[in-house]
Amino acid sequence: MPSVALVVPTPLSVCVERQEGRPANRRVPEQVVRAQHAAMVDAFPGLPAEGFDHVVVADNIYRLQALLQPLSDARRADLGWDDGEGLGDLLLVRRTFGSEILPMWRWRDGSQLAGGDRVAEIGLGADRIVLAQRNDIDGEGDIGFEILVGCAADAECEGKAWAPAYNVTDLLRALTGELMTDPDVRCTIHGGPNDLDQEAADHDLQDDDPEGRADLEAQALEAISG
Repeated sequence: MPSVALVVPTPLSVCVERQEGRPANRRVPEQVVRAQHAAMVDAFPGLPAEGFDHVVVADNIYRLQALLQPLSDARRADLGWDDGEGLGDLLLVRRTFGSEILPMWRWRDGSQLAGGDRVAEIGLGADRIVLAQRNDIDGEGDIGFEILVGCAADAECEGKAWAPAYNVTDLLRALTGELMTDPDVRCTIHGGPNDLDQEAADHDLQDDDPEGRADLEAQALEAISG
């Protein structure tokens, strides 16, 4: 059977302090405590040579387990592995935006606002933020969220403009209007910023070449008249 030496490395100051609370007839003189502590420190390096198969320092026993156990318990509860309900479809919400958002989150099941994707709302007082859960947000099958924002091209646009939402900062940017000018915003009518830039460039090109435009119009009329 293997032999194990268990070392309890209690600091000297703690050993001395603990003597103060003991009854007088059980109290060890301070100089004896100091001598025993010094002997333990001196003996520690030589323990393997005394025939022990293992030398274990008590300070290291189960320290990681004590840290991981509550984390594991919390994770199991989130996933419903503890026979509870778990977070379910709110797990991704918490991972993306934080646990503080959960009490304000409400799914709007049945909404067709996002073309069939699931719609949710974050509300507090009069403030509302509408989001869509996209099941293929990046074209590679990843699930994520987009926020409904105003169209940057036309304030009276009847389309839906969506901007990717990666964290709680994007929620704030949406609420303040800053996210509306994000380069990744896509409007169902006007498209994204690149589409708007191309449209503007085409319009400028026509303005710079009125004769060419007139020629194209004449050719169109000739084709129609046969």
